[in-house]
Amino acid sequence: MAASAENPPVDAIEPDAPLPAPDAAPAGIAPLSPRRLAAVALAVVGLAAATWAFPPVGLIAAWPMLFFVPGWVLIQRVAPHLPAPGRVGLAIVTSVYLSAHLVNLVARVDGFGREAVLVSVAAIALATILLLRFHHPWLAAPVRPSMNRVLESARRDLAGWVVSAAVGLTVLGILGWNGWRQTTDGFVSGGWNWSDLLVHVSIGSSIVHGNFPPEVPFFAGVPLTYHWFADFHGAIAATVARVDIIPVFFLTSALFAAVLAMLVWSLALTLTHRRGVATIAVIIVCFGGGLGWLHLIGDVLAGGSTPLDLVTRNSYDNSWAGGWPFFRIASMMSTAFLPQRATTLGLPGLVAVVLLVVSCLGRRPAAILLAGVLAALVAPFDFYAYPASYAIVLTFVIFAGRWRSPFVARDAALFLVPIVLSIPFVAGAIAQQGDLGTLKPVLGWSDAPFADGPAAVLFFYLTNLGLPFVLALIAVGSRGLPNRWFLVAWVAAMFLVPNLVVVSSSFDMNRFFQMMWIAVAVLAAWLIRRWPAPVVGAVLAFSAISPVLVGLWHLWNPAVVLSVGQQTAGRWIEVNTPDDAIFITDSNINSPVDLAGRRRISTFGPFVSHLGYDPEQRGIDTTAIYCDGAATATRLMARYAATYVLSPGGVLDCGHEPTDFGASSQFETVYDANGVKVWRLAG
Repeated sequence: MAASAENPPVDAIEPDAPLPAPDAAPAGIAPLSPRRLAAVALAVVGLAAATWAFPPVGLIAAWPMLFFVPGWVLIQRVAPHLPAPGRVGLAIVTSVYLSAHLVNLVARVDGFGREAVLVSVAAIALATILLLRFHHPWLAAPVRPSMNRVLESARRDLAGWVVSAAVGLTVLGILGWNGWRQTTDGFVSGGWNWSDLLVHVSIGSSIVHGNFPPEVPFFAGVPLTYHWFADFHGAIAATVARVDIIPVFFLTSALFAAVLAMLVWSLALTLTHRRGVATIAVIIVCFGGGLGWLHLIGDVLAGGSTPLDLVTRNSYDNSWAGGWPFFRIASMMSTAFLPQRATTLGLPGLVAVVLLVVSCLGRRPAAILLAGVLAALVAPFDFYAYPASYAIVLTFVIFAGRWRSPFVARDAALFLVPIVLSIPFVAGAIAQQGDLGTLKPVLGWSDAPFADGPAAVLFFYLTNLGLPFVLALIAVGSRGLPNRWFLVAWVAAMFLVPNLVVVSSSFDMNRFFQMMWIAVAVLAAWLIRRWPAPVVGAVLAFSAISPVLVGLWHLWNPAVVLSVGQQTAGRWIEVNTPDDAIFITDSNINSPVDLAGRRRISTFGPFVSHLGYDPEQRGIDTTAIYCDGAATATRLMARYAATYVLSPGGVLDCGHEPTDFGASSQFETVYDANGVKVWRLAG
């Protein structure tokens, strides 16, 4: 029987359900009795002291404050009507963002360390208690947690919880198995061995060891103008509990993959009022992709390797090797969940902002203020999600007709005033671009084959974005789709950005396609919502082929990042050299120095130039240090305050005899094992 007003679809929700009445109590903070106040203060001090004395206590005393509790209390007060997965996702995003920014402020006073983290955690705990006691007409009354509410959410939102858990466990499984694994040949780091893990480790680990406010750890001596807060929060969590930072990174990546799923599910539900649509959309977002698997078919037909060998040694999603057809647009699984920590922690922030605005604009001013705060605080987590958040909110206000709201001026002020919080992070990064940066207007994304004509460009985008994109284009004509023109505008805006401007490397512009993918998934899910279940399953499975292949590549790829000897040397450097030591290394993107959390003067050149710094002179000086004798090395090292030289093994091509550090009285050999050597300036 067709659905009607009297018989709505079983997966529907009321589009604009009345919100709970706000707390009618007068504004102010309800006082605690002296006895309870003393008990609270003693509990906070006691937990901080226990964590200081026994760092593992931080896992149960500090981590909840860093990851969940303050955000949960705040969301329950400002947006209690949201679906439970959305509230949990918002709680985690809010807690992580606020705690990272607070620790940053506290550490600016007297440096980063466990003291700064514990002071911040204590402040967060006290602020959370005050928030529970605070009354204001904009805030809902605090609600005590109960098992009945948990069970009701588990029943009502089961699909959202299941998909979110599946996403998080998938990412955790891949990273836990092959994200940092020792083999007989050395240490493997998933698929992108040439890239991200040790770059992020160098940032986080160097902060743990006192690089704060952080200099670029692989270009020592200049400020870090990068969206480094994902690594910073990892450093915070690792420092307070004194655990290794790499497992912390893997846990937070898996957690935020699940958080993205929770938030996308809740946003799709809020926009379309259909739980079935929300479930399909979140599966497409997290497990969908393009047609990169066509290259696998071609490689199999070419012969010479088994399909298993091909999958373990090649990325068939976002592949930058090989010729036509080109597949340069990454799926969520390919980069957003696995190597790119800025996207992993930043993209959920964007969705959190949009969810709060879509569900609360004109209805809950405190939630709009929080959305504005999160939009500003996302900047040092992900510079790309930062402007995109404002752009997508603007498209919602315009294309959903919310500019007609009588509260639009109030809400605009609440949302935009917090932007001042982002200025310290954004201004420096923009100013640093100068002539060396890559910020420039373009006519067409450079990785799309515009030189080959419109047909080639159309083929490129259709094959890179795949079946969900085609379904989304068809769904544009679905007149019954709620918020249709907002979703279309979201897709169009994010699609145009990389085709009109480059703000970093061309590869990094992928992030805007990933932001677009969320709206694409909602449109596609709406179109197929009434298709037979086997057909929907086939669509989802077909869309997931390339992401599954890239997941297997990350899971099985055997390429080595560091040899066993280099990893051992990195751990030795971490224990036996000063925290502020600066090293001379080769320009390899991965170095034992990165693992140790020390700084070096140079790395892979493009990584430096993307930050707006010129790597050329340091490259020349590094070559001279290794090749032109001890006297030259000593003079040039003084320029950078460097005191150590690393030889990671292998033969340096100087064209003549390299500098013999071991034979010079100006240097002393402090480490020599497994082909890796470390020399220190004598005296």
